[in-house]
Amino acid sequence: MEERWTVRGNKVSVKMVAYTIRDLQRVLWVGVISIAALWAGVSAGEEQKPPWEGQYKIRAHEKERLTAADVVGPDGLVYPNWTRCGVQGGIGRVKIFASIEDFGGKANDNLDDSVALDKACRAAGKNGGGAVVLGAGTYYLDWPVTVRHNNVVIRGRGSNKTRLIFRYAIPKNGVGFYTLKPGSRVGKNTRIEIHCRPGGLMKMTIMADDAVIQRWQRSMHSGNTFACAARGRDVISKVGDGEHTLKGIAEYKDGSKLTGEIKVVVDSSRPSEGLDSSRPSEGLDSSFIDRRPVPSRQGAITFEGRGWTGRKIKLARDGKRGDLTLTLENAKGLRVGDCLYIEGPATARWKKLTKNACLWGAYRCYEVIIKKVEGNTITINQPLRIEFPVIDGSFVQKIVPIQRCGIEDLYIEQTENLWISSVMFYHAWNCWARGVTVKMCGRFPVYGSMAKWCEIRDCIFDDAWFKGGGGTAYTGWDRCWDCLIENVETFKMRHGPLFQWGASGNVIRKSVFHESDAQWHSGWTNENLMEQCVITSVRGHGGYGFGMWASPPEDKAHGPNGPRNVVYNCDVSSEKAGVWMGGMNENWLIVYSRFVVERGQGVFAKTASFDHVIKDNVFVLKDKLSPMVFLASADCIGVEIIGNRLYGGNGRISAGRGKPGRVEGNRALPLGEAPKPRPAVPSIYEWQKAR
Repeated sequence: MEERWTVRGNKVSVKMVAYTIRDLQRVLWVGVISIAALWAGVSAGEEQKPPWEGQYKIRAHEKERLTAADVVGPDGLVYPNWTRCGVQGGIGRVKIFASIEDFGGKANDNLDDSVALDKACRAAGKNGGGAVVLGAGTYYLDWPVTVRHNNVVIRGRGSNKTRLIFRYAIPKNGVGFYTLKPGSRVGKNTRIEIHCRPGGLMKMTIMADDAVIQRWQRSMHSGNTFACAARGRDVISKVGDGEHTLKGIAEYKDGSKLTGEIKVVVDSSRPSEGLDSSRPSEGLDSSFIDRRPVPSRQGAITFEGRGWTGRKIKLARDGKRGDLTLTLENAKGLRVGDCLYIEGPATARWKKLTKNACLWGAYRCYEVIIKKVEGNTITINQPLRIEFPVIDGSFVQKIVPIQRCGIEDLYIEQTENLWISSVMFYHAWNCWARGVTVKMCGRFPVYGSMAKWCEIRDCIFDDAWFKGGGGTAYTGWDRCWDCLIENVETFKMRHGPLFQWGASGNVIRKSVFHESDAQWHSGWTNENLMEQCVITSVRGHGGYGFGMWASPPEDKAHGPNGPRNVVYNCDVSSEKAGVWMGGMNENWLIVYSRFVVERGQGVFAKTASFDHVIKDNVFVLKDKLSPMVFLASADCIGVEIIGNRLYGGNGRISAGRGKPGRVEGNRALPLGEAPKPRPAVPSIYEWQKAR
């Protein structure tokens, strides 16, 4: 992602804006209204209220407003409910099924062990589950491995003893066909995928003889993309059955071209599952399919469920925050125990309401289990955290996730600069990574997407190959719900800790993040917690330099973030503002934390960032120019600033066009030693779990 946002319609990079304000401040303090107008692009007649009525600032005594999604804390604040976060029932010790040596793997021989690991995991899954154990020494994966059975664990002897080296690489000619071999038969649904050397890559083209089948062209957020894919039916429609030459062409910024080609037999009568399928396709002859199931290229090791299945069923009644029942248009086919995905589509109406300029993405979504079906009304296992209105076509759809899988006690290193994560949980529930060290991930070290109740704990993530934007080098949760990261240490990541794309109810805690910034990166993230984290934010590895950053609504690549995210008892140092909130953020709780800022405000908020509680924090502002809290636009209302200590800065507790709802018990002190706050309970997460 390029660091840019819009001020009165003109795109200005965040870095440029920061230096513009810095220079202005050095010359003359021009007044908070002028600075606010520059940052937020507001007019004098701006309406002083947010675009919707707030519903998350709840007082402990307002019993009638409390729902199952709320927990009154020991300090009287009303927090989101995190009591169902992480692997349900805890991570057990899965019994050993076999060793990789039982399936042909061998440490320290410099040969590919991916076939052995794949066979061992499939055998364990078909047996009902178990741990596949890798011994001491170094194993090599020349091909990704995808686990698709429940209850399968990949376990080493310890990250200092068992090493996995992932060395999948693009062929020497620079273009290769990922799944097809010369002479393969291509059916209607066969996946045809080329992988190309990514450095400077601008265009990719797949051709059958002289016909163009698929094209890809670089855009602003292509990042380190290296793959382009099509379907067999696309080939059949252009050239028909028979022997044909498939060609992959890669074009580069310097004007050079690389080409790879293979001859295949196109056969429209062949079974539809083919090489395209994410499921094993056993029983097909070897001329049609590789003897191994086709692995996902998302990760060196991917744990992947079936995902969405069946029809989308629209809601017949609005799903309200805190609801434990949903009324559907037709619940036929749904059963107790089914896993459900819920989504409120990003309609034009909703985007206008939230000023969301993003061109894509997932925003309002969640996953639950059906506990009861009565007619067209279903009871679900957890309360809704946000609303899913009928007016936007909100719907549910059955999903089949992979469950109870994990990776434990080993070291993973990637040798190639390819956009492949080290470990990926995709459509995964109750899965985990524990005791894993990752060195030089290709995209993400260990990551979740479309995951629920997963955990990443006791891990070390050290550096990434690519940090040029487009979604890379993150530590956090993406379209994940009620997941937990605990006791993780990262080095030289781009963004971490991080939540994005509809992530909600997740917790990242007791972790240390060196040289990266914390982010609510995109897509209406809501009710997530960062607590007891130490974050050192710098710009040298792709971070923005803010301690914590929440994407603004005018950002065409990320859009705004949703309600009631929480920062609790963290220790944050940064080059720029401690917390930068882009807008549409309702009732965020920033409490009991220390922010040490080289230059800028303690908290900056704009564009309907409202009803926050900023309480009992310590802000160390090393410049002499910045206020503790800056509410840039007049619709930043209802913000409570209570009991904070400001060391340094310009001595002002609050400034900007926004008028706080409550300012009480704050102190401005000279720049100097600033001890951390001492909350009544060090962990709000553990306090909730204990209750």
